[in-house]
This record gives sequence, C-alpha cells and structure tokens, in this order.
Amino acid sequence: MKKLLSILFLLIIVNLIAQVNIEVTPHNVTYNLFYPAYFDPDHPELQPHLFRMTLTTEVGGEFIITCVMKYMDYESVETTLTPIIGNFEGIYFTNSDIITTINGPYFDVVTEFDDFLDDISDKIEETGRMPDGTYIFTISAYAEGSSEPCDQEVATVTIISPISISLITPGNPIGLGPAPISDNYPNFIWFSNLFEYTIKVFEIDGEYTTPEEIELLDPYFEDQCTITSYLYPTDAPDLMLGRTYAWQVSADVLTPVGEEGSYKSIIYSFMISTEHEEDMNNQILINFLTQLNIEDLEELIALINSGYDVKNIFWQGSTISMDELNDILEQIANGDLIIENVSVE
Repeated sequence: MKKLLSILFLLIIVNLIAQVNIEVTPHNVTYNLFYPAYFDPDHPELQPHLFRMTLTTEVGGEFIITCVMKYMDYESVETTLTPIIGNFEGIYFTNSDIITTINGPYFDVVTEFDDFLDDISDKIEETGRMPDGTYIFTISAYAEGSSEPCDQEVATVTIISPISISLITPGNPIGLGPAPISDNYPNFIWFSNLFEYTIKVFEIDGEYTTPEEIELLDPYFEDQCTITSYLYPTDAPDLMLGRTYAWQVSADVLTPVGEEGSYKSIIYSFMISTEHEEDMNNQILINFLTQLNIEDLEELIALINSGYDVKNIFWQGSTISMDELNDILEQIANGDLIIENVSVE
C-alpha cells in the first residue's frame, strides 16, 4: 500500500510540474539595424516586440520564470520573474517584460543589465547601434521547490549590419561602355549580406547614358531572390544579339519596426556578342581584381584595358582557366571564400 501511495504522489507532482507551459514566437529573428532604444531595460515601453511568449498554468503563483540572455563571450544576464497574481489560464508577455528593470503587471522583476551595457558601451557609441551578433534568450519555467525546469524555450535575435551591394559580373559601370558577353542567359553575381534582393534588367540604347535616366525606364525584366547570384531564366524575355542591357540590384534594410530605406547598387551594362572572347576574359579578370584590396589596382586594370595580356593565373599552386576564375568569383560573392593574399607579377 505504501508503494502504491508513493507512486500516486509522484504522478501528482509530475502532473503539477507539467502544467506550466511556455510558447515563444518567433524563435528566430534577424535585423540589419538595431538601435539602443530597442534594447533599453529602463524604458521597456520603447522596445518593439521582438518575440512574444504565451504562459499557461494552473498552479497559480507557485512558480517562477527565468530568462538567461547570452551574447558572444560576455557574462550572461539573468532575469527572474515572480508572479504577483494568482491563476494564469493564459497570458501573453513579450521581450519588454524580460529586458527590463521595471516590475510589470504580472511579475515582480529581478535583473541587472548595467554591467552588460557598460561592456558594450564603446561599440554603441562608435556606431550608434547595438553590436552585431546573436543574442540568445533561454526562457525557463520552474515550479516552486524544483531545480529542473518544467518547460523551456529559446528565442534568438541576430543583428547583421548591412553591407552595400557591389556588382561583380557581368558588365561595366555605366560610363565605361558595355562589356561584351556571349551568354544569352548570364549569371548575375553581386556581393552583400542583405535578405531579399530585387534584380532589374533594362534594355538601353544611345538615348540613355546616365544611371538616373536608366533608373526611370521600365525594367525589361525584374525578379526577387534571397541569394547573391541570379541565373537569367530561360522563360524571361530574350537577351538579343547586338543589344545593350543594364542591370541593378536593390534590397530593403530591416529593423524591428519595419524597413528603413533600401540599398541599391550602381548600374552595370553589357552587350550580347559572339566576338571579343579575349575582351570577355579580361572583363572576368577585372571583375575579380576589383573585389580585392591590392596596391596599384587602377594601374593594373588600365594595363589590361590597353592591350596587355594575362598569360597565366595561378590559384593554390595551379594554373586555372577563366571559367574556373568565374567560379571563384561566385564563391566570393556567396561568402564561401575569403581572399587574403594576392600577388601580381
């Protein structure tokens, strides 16, 4: 009989603990710009809703909520929320209830953000923004007297400062003349770290000579993508032999309160051609060199444009072709490859 009573008592305890539940939405968010006011513990009312939590329980005030925030190698910040009212059948609270030094309508709050904010104050003063990285919030519910959480959720906020959009290939900047290409379905490649891009292709002629004039044209083709390369589709309007085209990429900059302007690239132009294979190879090489931080870059490009031939390109000890060099360009654009040392002889 004692064994049976012990088992029944254990089941009651387990059932009691299991009655505290936390749901977090969304689990992961990413922004380009994140201002300090969005993370001000002394003024939680200024914080946009980064994530929302739903709490359901039937055990009244006999539990606590903890949130441990971790950012890179800095010491963790822990917030403890103790209920100040009785039965919670279902309440909603947000990041502003845990990134705070002020008691809320449902909880007494114990937390300390001063040391963390002091540690990152130099970065905030330098940029005017919260530093890049991933802020991890681990939210746990504990029944009274228990050292093990009865429920736990994780929310992450990632900040990635925007990088301007740099076109790589195909084409030349407006003003340098269109670069000849032989591919009717080119692979457009650029570099940035934004989230969703709009690529526009324009058909141009001698009437449109400046970027401002080209931007006023109706796009010949337009589409969206989420990576830094775009293969011109076979069902898009044909790129015709002998015609000149221009292209541009733009993307919105995201903050917790919505979009804050957009970035756009300069405009490159190209012409569909079956000739000038050497010129096209030189353009690939020039596009590669412009992505690198090397001395005398302008003089080197001028030599190539004036007729000097590049006989061999060595990569990791072996000679590579222009097609292989183009593949390397794509890896650089996608962030899969970082070039540190380059020599020119």
